[in-house]
Amino acid sequence: MAARKKPKKPARKPAKSSSPRKTGGAAKKPAKAARAKPARAPARRATRKPAAPAPVQALEPEDEVVEIFRTFDRDGSGSIDSQEFARMLEALGQDLTDDELLIALDVVDTDASGRISWSEFKAWWVSR
Repeated sequence: MAARKKPKKPARKPAKSSSPRKTGGAAKKPAKAARAKPARAPARRATRKPAAPAPVQALEPEDEVVEIFRTFDRDGSGSIDSQEFARMLEALGQDLTDDELLIALDVVDTDASGRISWSEFKAWWVSR
């Protein structure tokens, strides 16, 4: 018996596709419409926040004193006024009359400005 040969099937052609990526063929790319590029807004500059006021300089042994000063400087002005000083003395257990408070303020406020600066407070606290 003679061997029967199978008839060859005709080769298939790939289906046409609109996207050249799918077929890998060299299909023509559609012409780009002439578009005007949108105008870009100018780049914004980064705005910097103003620097915060310099904190009271503290050395390690003085950390506690600095915290006490900051606690009673409620308005953050860098100095303690007479009302803040009165609150501090009350917290320390000293209940002073108005006259005694003025005398105490006079002793601590060495430059007679009516406010206790950090250097005045530190000198007073260390001398206690």
